[in-house]
Amino acid sequence: MQPKELIGKTITDIYEIQTIEIDGLDSSECFIRLDNDFLIDIPFDGKQDLQTKTLAKNAVSLFADLSDLAVYHVNKDNKTVGEIADNYQQQKRKLTNRIRKFLFGKDVEINEYKPYKAEYKENKLKNIKNRKIIDFIWYADDTEKGFLLLDNGYLITETTVAPHGTGLAGLNYFESLNDLTNRRGTGYLKLTDEMNSSY
Repeated sequence: MQPKELIGKTITDIYEIQTIEIDGLDSSECFIRLDNDFLIDIPFDGKQDLQTKTLAKNAVSLFADLSDLAVYHVNKDNKTVGEIADNYQQQKRKLTNRIRKFLFGKDVEINEYKPYKAEYKENKLKNIKNRKIIDFIWYADDTEKGFLLLDNGYLITETTVAPHGTGLAGLNYFESLNDLTNRRGTGYLKLTDEMNSSY
């Protein structure tokens, strides 16, 4: 399959396998389903042929739950960890709390760690599902994968390996071409430009 055949295809699902290695490197593999038909890998550039992939049994759909993401707020008074620990030790020493611990086996609760507010943030994966690919972008001297440009302006890519704890291994997205160029620069190549110049 030629990269130009990506243009006009719809992303119907994205699956991912992640491996986490504490104090090491996290790795990921993405499987992108196009037109509810076949799976591909995001290519590195617009020149290499695309290979269809077989879905691994342990791959998980990123579109399985597209509900908004809950963010819980704790520690309303912005106490330091030391202040919270000191308060906990003081509460633990009180006679009433020691009796409760002895009779009921219940320890003093650390109220600062209980959520006092929840807010919901939009799950941006909603903006990727069922979107058409309108272009493919890559950086010529890059060892990272290219970017699928979608009809709503979003760009997606895959980072296969990243340092543990960064959260970068896996599917990554940019909300606009401007976001991408602010981070990576304007020296990218576009598949549609390459196609037009070859005719």
